[in-house]
Amino acid sequence: MNSYQSTVHVPWLVFGTVLLATAYVYTKISFLIKLRHIKGSWATKLSEIPHTRAILSEECQNWYAEVNKNYGPIAHVSPRILATSSPELWVRINAHPGYTRSDWFYRSARFDWRRDNVFSQIDVQKHELRRKQMIAGYSGRENATLENDIDICISQLLHLIRSNYAGKSKLIDLAEKLQFLTLDVISTIGFGKCFGLLDADDDPHEYVKTTEDGLRNVNRQMALGTWRLNLIIPKTKPDPATATGFEKMLLFCFAVVDAREKAFKEQEALGIVEKADMLTSFMKNGLLGDQLKAEVLLQIVAGSDTTAGGLRGMMLYILTNPRVYKKLLAEIEGAVQSGKVPPTPEIISYNQAKQLVYLQAVIREVIRIFPPLNDPLARDTPPDGDTITIEGQEVYLPGGVSVIPSFIPMFRNTDVYGEDVDMFRPERWLDEPDKEKLDRMKWVNDLMFGHGKYLCLGKGVAMMEMSKALFELLRNFDWGLSNPEKPWKMANFLGLRAISDMWVCVEERPRG
Repeated sequence: MNSYQSTVHVPWLVFGTVLLATAYVYTKISFLIKLRHIKGSWATKLSEIPHTRAILSEECQNWYAEVNKNYGPIAHVSPRILATSSPELWVRINAHPGYTRSDWFYRSARFDWRRDNVFSQIDVQKHELRRKQMIAGYSGRENATLENDIDICISQLLHLIRSNYAGKSKLIDLAEKLQFLTLDVISTIGFGKCFGLLDADDDPHEYVKTTEDGLRNVNRQMALGTWRLNLIIPKTKPDPATATGFEKMLLFCFAVVDAREKAFKEQEALGIVEKADMLTSFMKNGLLGDQLKAEVLLQIVAGSDTTAGGLRGMMLYILTNPRVYKKLLAEIEGAVQSGKVPPTPEIISYNQAKQLVYLQAVIREVIRIFPPLNDPLARDTPPDGDTITIEGQEVYLPGGVSVIPSFIPMFRNTDVYGEDVDMFRPERWLDEPDKEKLDRMKWVNDLMFGHGKYLCLGKGVAMMEMSKALFELLRNFDWGLSNPEKPWKMANFLGLRAISDMWVCVEERPRG
């Protein structure tokens, strides 16, 4: 290139830079004017930096809560992103046909960059079709062994604790064992092939560690906006000879899915599809090939992490509240002694667990005070905007604005739950005399699992697993935290709670 050509290119480079800078400033000023009636700090109104820093801190849920506490039920977290603690607004956003999922969150939350799953799918019609293909498998209607499969995994967990830890003056990382449980459950009910982590009392391929590392990386890409590079940089398939950790788990799952799909097509051609599990249900309803693999991957990562997070929270809050622990044990012992629940080694049924009112109150209260999911489940406003009502006031939201839920203040709303919202008190679910208020408390609490067409498909499975596992852990063992001052390590990746080092001591209780 000669000096003349260089001289010619310089003005164009300067012009392009100025044009981009002008467009950036114009966009910021435009949203500043359109959203001038929405409260927030000047930093969040003018820059994405505070939001980016919050996500990178790995505890953005606490920052969202602080923003809503300081600026009200809808407030800026960045120039075009608002956080809301209003349950009514969040329900409207999930029900109104004009709102769509925001690409900055859902595109970055893809576990396989090449394709969408039911969680990351932005297209409303495609999302609804995928839900129809999957709902029967999750509901248990076409999965006859669902509860029995969960029972087998819980029994393996109990055997592991009893054989290797109880009464042996040996600490156990309960966070890890609960992750083993949920991974073994989801692999068993999801595609009929258990990972076997509980049997081995080990994670030899580092599924847990590498999944957490992957989530941390995706979380970082979401914060910095670099997830867009994944759409243009070609991805290479893992090499079976060198794959480790998450890639090895990926290859294992996909190999199982390929084998099951091949067998399904052969059996279907003969009219003898015998296996009745979640994977078979998905295939019967037309979910095949790469789309099927994308959903299995979502099940493993999201399905196991959210349930494990819920169980860890339940155990922590019970162990740090002796009054609740004592009262829950009394209900458990009474149920066994009265014959309402069968003696060990039989596992309590989900129907029996649902009849234990204090157990269910504890589960609801932990979900309220320690939401196991804190995703910024962002939704874009309709192109023409929307007029909403918050605390009796009409508020206009222009098109192109992204709104995220702030679950911590939503679930600690004094108008819904009373003045003692920061107190862990399961009795609030049992001693509320006003039925209408109690119904509202439950309605808000259930928003943890989504609403309407975005209701979590795995809610029923998660509630079954948590109810049964929590009962059996407390029925069979006495527990104590090793370090109450620092009970665990925790980080938030894409709203999933990554928890580790929950060291506890455990003793076996008299069988009954």
